[in-house]
Amino acid sequence: MRKLLILVLCLLMFTPTIIYAQRQQTTTQSGKLYGDKFVYDMKTKLLKVEGNVRVELKDGPKIWGSRLDFDQDKQTMVVPGAVRVEMERLRITGTDMEAALKNNRIVIKKDVKILSLDEKGNVSATVNCSRLDYNTNTKEAKVEQVTVEQEGTKATANSGIFLIDKDEFRLSGSVVITREDITLKSNEAILNTKNQVLEAIGSVEAEFQVKE
Repeated sequence: MRKLLILVLCLLMFTPTIIYAQRQQTTTQSGKLYGDKFVYDMKTKLLKVEGNVRVELKDGPKIWGSRLDFDQDKQTMVVPGAVRVEMERLRITGTDMEAALKNNRIVIKKDVKILSLDEKGNVSATVNCSRLDYNTNTKEAKVEQVTVEQEGTKATANSGIFLIDKDEFRLSGSVVITREDITLKSNEAILNTKNQVLEAIGSVEAEFQVKE
């Protein structure tokens, strides 16, 4: 009996700390993960997911990618490469995503494209930017090197804040807005894509053409 007990203890001591699983799903503190392959290191509490990765955050967006690294202690996710994010009235694509679940933040680092949808699901505005920092709690998206296009109106700026609930873009830094035969240049501007109202603020310069 004593020898059997010693043998069992030895086996427990040498049990692998890395668990492999195929085509699985797991539940995080705030959602679920899906993928073709899971590798979980029980010592570091790091989970690697590969192939057809899908994340469903509770009361939040859905995320797709080809690979994901999840730190269970820090509640952070990293999706390298191409990523797609969908939430109510927004469709986002980009490259290299980091998410801090405790801070309600999703950051996409490169090549970001945002489609803003109206209440019927039609595209109301298209946004391209170099970086996106989105707060899932306040529903505010900070963007850099941004271009906004909507039904003949094009606006560019160094940075901006997209207030999703208000369908409103607040642009700042070298703002240039072109609409048909008029071009506005200003330090700041507010563009409401729902009401199609534009407000330019700070040293505004307007260029216009007279139609013959």
